[in-house]
Amino acid sequence: MRVIDHGIVLQDFSGLRVPADVVLLIGEARDFMEKQPKGEMLVLTDFTDSTFDREVANAMRALAEHHKPWVKASALVGLTPLMRLVYRSIVMLTRREIGVCETRAEAVAYLVGRRAAKHSGNSG
Repeated sequence: MRVIDHGIVLQDFSGLRVPADVVLLIGEARDFMEKQPKGEMLVLTDFTDSTFDREVANAMRALAEHHKPWVKASALVGLTPLMRLVYRSIVMLTRREIGVCETRAEAVAYLVGRRAAKHSGNSG
């Protein structure tokens, strides 16, 4: 986990071929987020070319729920058709708005736009 352009937190799970490695990094993502200011974070999660199974899906659901107090907006990149099904269930269960984008650049633009929209919508 690291902060990239515009103060966005990048959760980079791309290229991980072993589910246990993904789950390990998800644990690190939880720890990282707990050190951030609540309600302010923009998060870009990249799953490009990574392995996805039931264990990873369950860990991602738990991570999305865990991150709720910290995250202002989220975007996902690199979802396979199976991942998109799990994504829909995560959105329904957590009631979080999470954008799906084709590229990291598109995700950054989406997140910056969400930050601007929420700032202009909270004037009162």
